[in-house]
Amino acid sequence: MTKTISIAILAFFLTACTSQENGEEKKFNTEKIVETTPEANQTEKIVEAQVITYPKNIFELLDVDGNKLHVDEAENGIIFQEHKGKVVFLLFFGYRCPPCLAEIPVLKEMVAQKGDKLAVIGLEVQRLPEEQLKIFKETKKLNYSVLSGEYMENSKFVSYIAERAQWTGSIPFLVGIQPNGEVGVVHLGGMGKADFEKVFEKLSN
Repeated sequence: MTKTISIAILAFFLTACTSQENGEEKKFNTEKIVETTPEANQTEKIVEAQVITYPKNIFELLDVDGNKLHVDEAENGIIFQEHKGKVVFLLFFGYRCPPCLAEIPVLKEMVAQKGDKLAVIGLEVQRLPEEQLKIFKETKKLNYSVLSGEYMENSKFVSYIAERAQWTGSIPFLVGIQPNGEVGVVHLGGMGKADFEKVFEKLSN
C-alpha cells in the first residue's frame, strides 16, 4: 500500500510547487443533496428513483497543437469525449516545477506502453505563454496532450476542477479518472513510476 504523507498546501495560487516524493490524497466533490420529508409515524419515505441527466460539452478545451477536447459532466466525475473507455491522468503541472519535470519521463513511458488504455492530459498552470509551451512540448518530446492554462476556456476548466477537488494551487496535482468517467484518485505531490502504475491499476479495475 502506498504510503501517503500529509503536507501543508502552500497558499499562493497557480505558482506553487511541492517537492515531496509522496503527496496528499484528496477527494473529488461528489456531494448529493437529498431532500427528506418528516412522516408522522417516522417511517422511512420510499421515493421512486429518477434518472439523472448530466450536462454534456460543459467545456471545449484546446491543446497547444490545436486539438479540441470536449468535456461532459458525469456522476462523480467527468468524461473526455475523445478518451471514452480509457483511464485518464489529468495533471496540473508547471514548466519550472522540479517534481513536475521529474514525472515527464515516467508519463511518456506509460503512454507508450499502455497504448489506447491510457490518456494523459497535462495542463500547465505556471503561466508559460502558449507559444513557449508548444516549444516546451516539442523539446521534451511529449507524447500526450498539453494544454495552456492561459487559454480562456482552459482557465475556466482549471477553476472548475479546483472547486470540485479542493485544489488550492500546489503542483504536481493528479486527478485520476476511470474509464466510466468516475474520479478514482485525487493526489497532490510528485510520484514515481511505481506510484503511477498502482494508480493506473486501481483506475482500471
